[in-house]
Order: sequence, then C-alpha cells, then structure tokens
Amino acid sequence: MPEWKSQCDGGKRAAGGRHQRCQQCGRRIRRLVASRRVRRRGGAGPLTAPTVEPRLRRLVLLGAGRAHLQLLRAFSRRLVRGLDLVLVSTERLQFDAAMTSGIIRGAYDESEARIDVAALAERAGARVVFARADRFEPQTHVVHAGSERITFDLCSIDEVGGSLDGELPGVAEHAIALRPASGLPAVGRAIEARLADGSDPVRCTIVGGGSTGVECAFALQRLLRARAGRGVVTIVDAAPHVLDDLASCRELAHRALERVGVCFVFGARAVGVRADGVQLSSGATLPSDLVLWATGGAPPRLIVESGLGHDPQGRLLVDARLRARSGAPIWAAGDCASVEAAASIDPRRHGELLEDEIRRQLGARHRHLSALRVRPPCLLDTGDGQALVRWGPVAARSRLGGWLKRRLDRRSVARLADG
Repeated sequence: MPEWKSQCDGGKRAAGGRHQRCQQCGRRIRRLVASRRVRRRGGAGPLTAPTVEPRLRRLVLLGAGRAHLQLLRAFSRRLVRGLDLVLVSTERLQFDAAMTSGIIRGAYDESEARIDVAALAERAGARVVFARADRFEPQTHVVHAGSERITFDLCSIDEVGGSLDGELPGVAEHAIALRPASGLPAVGRAIEARLADGSDPVRCTIVGGGSTGVECAFALQRLLRARAGRGVVTIVDAAPHVLDDLASCRELAHRALERVGVCFVFGARAVGVRADGVQLSSGATLPSDLVLWATGGAPPRLIVESGLGHDPQGRLLVDARLRARSGAPIWAAGDCASVEAAASIDPRRHGELLEDEIRRQLGARHRHLSALRVRPPCLLDTGDGQALVRWGPVAARSRLGGWLKRRLDRRSVARLADG
C-alpha cells in the first residue's frame, strides 16, 4: 500500500475517534442540561447522598423564623430521605420583618409581605404542631408543646417571639412593639391613627437603633413632615452608636439620619415607658407622644430553662455552624442565636448555614459555606423611595438602591410563597 494512502487512512481513523469523543461529550452535556431543567421546573432530587443508607431521623423546628422558612423551602424542592420533619409554631401566617418600615408607611400591601407558614410546611412534607414549645429537654431529646411530647434526633430553634425587654414597666400599655412580626399590619394602622388627628407637633421615640429602628426613623420622619404639626423623631439605644447589626452601614446611616433631623440618645438604656415619655437608666425621662419598641426579638424562655449555655439575653451560645457549643444536636438562628464573636457571621446567611448543617447531618454533599464569601450588599430604606447602599467600597443613597431593596424584599417573600 502506498505510503500516502496509509497516512490518509490513519488520519481518517484519528478524525473519527475525535468525532466520536465529541459526540459523547455533547450527549453528556445535553443530559446534564436536561436534568437541571427538570429540577428547575419542580423535579425533586434527593437531599441525601445515594450511597448513604437512609436512617429515619426526626428534625424538630421550634418556631417559624426566617432561617426555618428558608429551610422548609429547601426541603420542598428536594426529596428528603430518612427524615421526619416537625414544625412547632403558634403562627399560621408570618410577615417579613425586613419590610417593617415599608409596611408602616404603606409602601407594601399586606399580601406582598405575608408568608403562609402552613402552606410552606405542607409543601416540605412537615407535620405542623400549632402550639408553643413549653419545655425543652436536651438530655433526653424531648420537646413539650401543648399536649404533645415530641422526641427528636435533631432540633433547631428560630422562634419569632415578642420584643426584647418587652416585659419592662409600661411597654405593653404605652408603646407600640414591632415584634412579633405577625402583628405588623396592626402596627401600621396604629401609627397611622396616632398621626392622623391634631395639628400639634408629635414627639416620636424609637427604642432600639438596629436596622429596623433606623428604617422606621426614616419612615416616621417622612410621615411627620406630611402633617400640619410636624414633629421630631429620636432614637434611644444603650450602645454608643446605631446599627450594631450592620456595622458596614453605620457611618453612612448616621449622617443620613442627622440630615433629615433625627435626634439621638446614646449610652442610656430605656427602663420603662409612661404615658408622657420614656424612662431612661440615667433617671431622666424623655418626653414622648408615640413610642416604637424596636429592640429586636426576644428568645424563648425554654433556652434558659433547658440548662444549655446562653448569653445574658437568653440566646443560645452557638459556634460558627450555628450548633450549640455544648456539642448537642441542637441549632439556633436569628434572634435565638448568640454566635461567637470570632465567627463574624452575617445574620442574613443563617438560613443557608442551617440548611448546610442539616445536609451534613444527613450525609449529603454540602457546600462548605464556612469559606469566605462576598457579603451581600447593605440596603437601608430611607422612606422616600431611596435607600442607603453599602457594598464594598461603594457607599451611596439613591433611587436605584430603593428600587433594588423593594425588588429583593418582594422576591424573597415570593420565593417562599412559591416554594
């Protein structure tokens, strides 16, 4: 056979081999894309790894906080093999606490901020116990809720309770508490009624300088400017600054609050509320006509009564994975968790961290979320259609930021509603 013909045949065989490998690669890519499309359309893949023999374990979720709602959504999108899921909650409906100031000033309809807890739990295959968890026994792995005695293998606490320090004298009688979040529509109506009548100036005091308190200060200041009598807004906090929960936005927010005329009382703790004002730990009384109690959520008493390690506010001491530092199979998130200072976890990541931990406990592949990630942008509603934006070196106040915050808030609730 001539040499040129032998070389030609060899080239054809090599080209044919490359073509066959390309076809195989193309088929693999098409199968991968098709499987992802099925999952995106509602097809459920197993949460546990296929090589792990499932063992029935019970996960009890105490409370319908934001992290638990995100966890239920994750379970509604993937099959959970070997898991018996129980949700203990007193609330059938919940409202997104991040939309508090928008609800107060009427920027959101109630339907846009409402989350159907019962429907979300049903989609996740969870059994719901509509009762308050009265007792918690970590040694025997038992939760007492109403008339039920529920045993567990894994337990997580993320309860949306009343306001922190809400039991102080006069708070229930003379202040409007922003917690629990299920009462936010009533809060908006109560504030509207207080500001509707009269032409005299209204002295508004917000107890608590966290992100919710700051956003409410912007919203109230704008509502007061629309009144004939106007008024003044004052933030009271025991800390020496605002935004203990969002340090990256602290200076930007403080300057913006000063520009719109908000006053501050720092380093003085509110110890009670009277009909004519707020009593401070210094012995002074701050005259007030309207008091908003924005101190954040109070953790359930069962954490302290259980004997587990807790901070002075009664929050469970947890590590960087949100697990109890004692090593017990108990997790906490949101207002119920006191994360060690060295961990520096963004509270907005509690939901995904909790999901990652449950996946780990079930033997599934997890995403190593403890690795450093880009922090989400800090967005604070300023009550005028704009928002303060802080993301890395970018710091601004703009209408684009306001549009982005409203879009993200609505999208977050819609995702929970759609499962």
